[in-house]
Amino acid sequence: MLEPSDIAALQRQKFWSAAFCWLTYAWVIVTAKLGLRYSFTDIDALREDIWRKLDAHDGPVIWAANHLTLIDSFLVFWAIFPWHRALQVRLVPWSTPEYKNYYHLGGPIRKRVIRLLMYLCRCIPFRREGEDEASVRWREIAYQKCLRVLKDGGAVFVYPEAGRSRAGWFERHRPKDFLGRMALEAPNAKFLCVYLRGDRQLCTATMPEDGEIFRVEADLLPGVLPGETTARQVSQRLFNSLACLQERWFSRSPLRKNCGGNDVVDLAWPLLRENIDPETGEADGEWLDRHLTPGERRAWQAAPAAQRFAAFWKYFAAKEAAHKALAQSGIVVPSGAYTTLEADLFRRKVVHRPTGAQIDLLFTDDDAEKIHCVAVLRGGWIGDLDAPGDVVWRVERRPEGQPPSQYARERCLAFIAESNDEIGSASKLAFSDEAGLPVVLRAGKTQDWGVSLSHSGRFVAYSFMIS
Repeated sequence: MLEPSDIAALQRQKFWSAAFCWLTYAWVIVTAKLGLRYSFTDIDALREDIWRKLDAHDGPVIWAANHLTLIDSFLVFWAIFPWHRALQVRLVPWSTPEYKNYYHLGGPIRKRVIRLLMYLCRCIPFRREGEDEASVRWREIAYQKCLRVLKDGGAVFVYPEAGRSRAGWFERHRPKDFLGRMALEAPNAKFLCVYLRGDRQLCTATMPEDGEIFRVEADLLPGVLPGETTARQVSQRLFNSLACLQERWFSRSPLRKNCGGNDVVDLAWPLLRENIDPETGEADGEWLDRHLTPGERRAWQAAPAAQRFAAFWKYFAAKEAAHKALAQSGIVVPSGAYTTLEADLFRRKVVHRPTGAQIDLLFTDDDAEKIHCVAVLRGGWIGDLDAPGDVVWRVERRPEGQPPSQYARERCLAFIAESNDEIGSASKLAFSDEAGLPVVLRAGKTQDWGVSLSHSGRFVAYSFMIS
């Protein structure tokens, strides 16, 4: 529960933020529109639709949006709030930024200016990390402040993912329960779901590029439906709703939605043994440095000597699969730039170090003869071996004498056709290349299926996405 001093501080912040609402709004507009040259497409129609629904609802509102940059809260507020609505202070949302991201920036003067701005912008800072008593208490007080705002009929802005999406994809299979808890404790609230993105936003970043043009999808939804009694039920519905807005956004975008990759390694292929001994794990140091980051090399060296051969080629397969997924998104990794990618085989992640983009991994069909890895940046859930996701794959031996690339393509088309009753026959499909990447054509049109091909020694492998 909040102390009287916490409630008094919240009321003071509410008063001062309302008193300076015009000035704060003007600062947002001048900075974003004139300074950074940001703009929106089709924003008037969206605002009209959303405000028609908001005007019909006299209760609290929980804003929930995707999260790609450090200034998303300002952009979403600007997208939803037209200038003439700025005095409707009840519906101006209270934001929940991460404390460490904003409140210690710059020197003493800049720090004070930023803190004043955050105060006037109705920020309730969160500490999302740390399990010590002080951090847990901080989070609970911040949560109770948000709940107090909602119970007073106000609005709160939260990010359902509890942080920026490192893959640039809102994943509905990973719901967080705190939003459901909040809705259950403020049953009159509704969710204002917003998906905001520009066509040049390939992944997460500190700021969108100057001159970015944003498109927005939004809807006002019930907070709690009849029959929903747990936080997970409410949160999962909210995540599903935001995922639908994301699908709508990508349906009008030139960006590829499905970005996946795969790689297969034949562990018996003689070329694999030129720089590393499969028995002892001894390897050429310069060769390792070209392929592994210092962190990867430490993890590799910690493995038993007899396992280092396979461990190295797991890193290699993970990076190759991630490279293909990134290329489909528009993020180019130069050929041979292995150390721009860093794989964590325990967490099943690869990070593109220049951008921070994070790719999910899944190792499949591994045995003493081969390694196979699939990777997904965006477009769907990678799943696991017990719960299938939105990427499917196949690994098979290549018949003697068959050209590996041609055979992989033929088998991939047959696999796609047999996986979709509407297609029926592989003769209705064909492979083409687009910007150096393999794509599948159906009736002459490029399909956004995240197709990936790989071959190594005796094996070929292929994957595609079904989301």
